[in-house]
Amino acid sequence: MTCSKCLRFPVPTSNYEELAIDIKGHATLYLCKTCNQLIKMVEEERAPHYLSHNEAQQQFPDAVLPPRRRPQ
Repeated sequence: MTCSKCLRFPVPTSNYEELAIDIKGHATLYLCKTCNQLIKMVEEERAPHYLSHNEAQQQFPDAVLPPRRRPQ
């Protein structure tokens, strides 16, 4: 579930941590530090892709993902 800060991605940049890069897919995986949402940005695309934990594991198999947060 995205938070209000995720919807403003990528500003401010200090709210996001870069977790992994997929060179072949031209994509970068980010983590929202506020809500733990995983966000994928693909080069030459304008909109971010909000990924589930499982989707991120499949698309970025070498990434060290944070533990899942339980819904509040």
